[in-house]
Amino acid sequence: MVVYADILIIVNFVVDYFLISIAAHFLNKKPRLWRLLLSAGTGGIFSLYIFLPESNVLFQTVIQIFMSMVLCLIALGFGNIKSFLKSTAVLFIVNFAYSGAMIAVWLIFKPHGMAINNSVVYFDISPLFLIIFSVIGYFAVVLLRKIFKKPFADSTYCTVSVFCGDKSLMLTGIADTGNSISDVFGTSEIFITEKGAVDALLGEQINNPARFRKIPCITVTGEKLLDGYRIDYAEVGFNSKKYGFKNPVLAVSLAPLIDSQIIVNPESLN
Repeated sequence: MVVYADILIIVNFVVDYFLISIAAHFLNKKPRLWRLLLSAGTGGIFSLYIFLPESNVLFQTVIQIFMSMVLCLIALGFGNIKSFLKSTAVLFIVNFAYSGAMIAVWLIFKPHGMAINNSVVYFDISPLFLIIFSVIGYFAVVLLRKIFKKPFADSTYCTVSVFCGDKSLMLTGIADTGNSISDVFGTSEIFITEKGAVDALLGEQINNPARFRKIPCITVTGEKLLDGYRIDYAEVGFNSKKYGFKNPVLAVSLAPLIDSQIIVNPESLN
């Protein structure tokens, strides 16, 4: 059958958009729309791989893993190596499950207007039908995840060691769902603390413009900007495990913290 490149890219753009969204839900991450669209668009371009001669399963797997890494980097950012590898693995599994289901449909029913090569799926169908089908599948997965999701405790105490230059502090922290602030560039972990802790850690370096940045924060009264300061390293002790974060950002809370000195996003401890 004839495969049209424009339809191929559009179809895989829509499919990748929802597959990446599903992976993000499993990872408890909320990528910005522009990153999600850019990642899906990149996936659509990747689909041109269908025009190459069919390769063996091992090579296809390597290509799929590489594609998952690129799409994760665009949509979810790097963060740290553990988080990146986890995101890549989840997206690869979601893509693998989708490709497996489509191959099963193709082998069993041989539907007209459907082709598969190098694990890339092509549908010569109505774009409206594809969008409706993808939306239904997306919300079905989200619903099932909400039903079977194990809730994270509202707050859990942890210890947080922060380092900047030759100074360090040990802070009592809480892994709290109230901290859902994420870096717009997806490259840094963000911790919420009070100005006193930042002053004590940075000292004169607090006036270094290279360390300062503004952090968007959505509150009940609307969107605000928090003062943020990039430090060298942070180590979180939680449930007998240690989690290291290179070049995280300390965001200064708008209000005094209660029962802790620093707040950690629990998603970073998964």
